Amino acid sequence: MRVHSFSIPLVVLFAYFLVPFILHFPHAIAATAFGGGGGGHGVTVPVSDGPTVRKEERWPLEFSEFGEVSAVKISDGQNGCYHLHFITMDPNSLFLPVHLYSQMLFYVNSGSGTLNWINVEEDDDKLQTAKLQRGDIYRLPPQTVFYLQNDFVSNNPQKLGIYAIFSDSNNELQNGKFAKAYASIQDLLLGFDDKVLQSALSVPEEVIEELREGRQSLIVQGQSETYTSMWEVGSRAMIRAFLGTNNHGVFEVENKKKAYNILKADHDIENCYGWSATVTSKQLDVLKDTDFGVIMVNLTKGVMMGPHWNPNGAEVAIVLRGQGMIHVVCPTIASTTVCENSRFRVAEGDVFVVPKFHPMAQISFNNDSFVFMGFTITSKKKYLAGKSSILQKLDKKVLTKSFNVGSTTIDQVLFSQREYAIYDCTSCAEEEERLMEQQAGRERGGRGWRQREGEIATREEEEMQRRQRESEEAAERGREAEGEGGSYGHGIQ
Repeated sequence: MRVHSFSIPLVVLFAYFLVPFILHFPHAIAATAFGGGGGGHGVTVPVSDGPTVRKEERWPLEFSEFGEVSAVKISDGQNGCYHLHFITMDPNSLFLPVHLYSQMLFYVNSGSGTLNWINVEEDDDKLQTAKLQRGDIYRLPPQTVFYLQNDFVSNNPQKLGIYAIFSDSNNELQNGKFAKAYASIQDLLLGFDDKVLQSALSVPEEVIEELREGRQSLIVQGQSETYTSMWEVGSRAMIRAFLGTNNHGVFEVENKKKAYNILKADHDIENCYGWSATVTSKQLDVLKDTDFGVIMVNLTKGVMMGPHWNPNGAEVAIVLRGQGMIHVVCPTIASTTVCENSRFRVAEGDVFVVPKFHPMAQISFNNDSFVFMGFTITSKKKYLAGKSSILQKLDKKVLTKSFNVGSTTIDQVLFSQREYAIYDCTSCAEEEERLMEQQAGRERGGRGWRQREGEIATREEEEMQRRQRESEEAAERGREAEGEGGSYGHGIQ
């Protein structure tokens, strides 16, 4: 018999009850951390060697009629891999509570919604909430239980799109410790046996049965517009029912607006060719104990973000609009992998990574703008061109020696530099693409030539072996014939 009177939303039960439950039974995490839910139900995301992962190559983790989650793991060839999730939620949908194992730094790419979370280590007495909108950036630390709701806007329903990167530490963007970034509260709770759950939850067997039968995808239908306030009412009721009160009274929901909107941020660079913006701990309080930063670059048509590099970490970027060419120069430093200069084209939804120390230039095509955002380790970019480039700071005589040219040439280079790092570069992307295709053609030709050479060598080897077998067979037949002749002769004698 099933008990249908258990009508308070399960998400409230999970979000509020499981926090102290985990604290009292920490082995629950170890037992179920990789059991599924919230990370693809056992799906292992393959690591791409980079430098790009196309939008259509994202690895599917969760899918329902109300939304989906896909993932990318991309390596920069030097410092391990970077783990990203792409969460898409339909209007009036709910991303069910999950437990984070690592840092989560995210960007809201579309729509609006509500983030709800409990920090198990710091804020376990409060469910915190923040409104999110397009352009917002936020960070959640490890040991956070959170869920998301797409706000229902009747006159302008939009999908809520979130791009997230998961990190092992406060000063590195890599994630190599965890196969999954998080696990669903469903799996954590229901990983225990029925008897244990009955005793821990103080509910009859029928309730446990209903909980097990209620397993579902990570993204489900949310509350209708009429019941937008029901979450707080249900939350408080569930607290009283399961957690009671503490010395400070009833557990409360704390409304916060901590997210920082990069679309409203001051621009580091801005002119008629485009702009760039950076968000660090100076703008966003929740980044204060990390080295994390988020960048956004908006290039108009036929424009280049001039050669520069990040000295502190890789840049892991996602194309938001348009398409462009990326040119990366390989520095002559020791590396465990082959390091080569590279050019590659990227389009909307693609992920690309540039390792630290590697000079790069991003270029838009003549017929399209190019907008991308990226996760990085905070640092001031080092430029190779422009009025603020390192060339301007070096001794001119040393520069003439370095390039083995006359002082007049160096004067011309230094004095003709432009003020900003974003400038016109008509047909540069087209030329980069031509050179990329030319190089690819040479490589294909080289592979074809080596393949043909290998096929010829194989055929020659097979022909040699065939002739050797025929020779050995002929010799064997000769020995047999000689032996037969000797026997006959002996018999005749």
